[in-house]
Amino acid sequence: MLPRKKWKDCPICGAAGTMRFKKGLREHCEMKSYSGIDVEGLDGHFCTKCEDGFWTLASERKLSQALSEHMAREDSTRVTASEIASVKEAAQALSITVQGVHKMMKEGRLRYVVAAELRLPIRSDLKRIVDSKVARPIPRSTKRRIQSA
Repeated sequence: MLPRKKWKDCPICGAAGTMRFKKGLREHCEMKSYSGIDVEGLDGHFCTKCEDGFWTLASERKLSQALSEHMAREDSTRVTASEIASVKEAAQALSITVQGVHKMMKEGRLRYVVAAELRLPIRSDLKRIVDSKVARPIPRSTKRRIQSA
């Protein structure tokens, strides 16, 4: 684990010596079309002057996971069965492993629903990710190796 950076001066307002590390914080998150959620046990660096700050990487991950889980539970009541993809289908569409799909869902990079305590990707979000991938042409050197084989 990397050592935590010790902030002294606020990078936001520029005040010298005003950054303080705070532990055990609670954040209330409101999202459009979802009910609010409280996430506890967060850590971060905050300025005593402007009161702005930022979370540690571990707290950012915790927030992301809590928000994606909260959204998935609420989406479970809104999304129809035809809008749900299997994890295997998602892995094939994204050209990654099944474990990669589970990691994306856990990190909040792929929306999902919870059905029978299983995480299942939402087909429309899967399509959005696949469509956003930029098609790159195959380099000539690779084409020559493929043709000569």
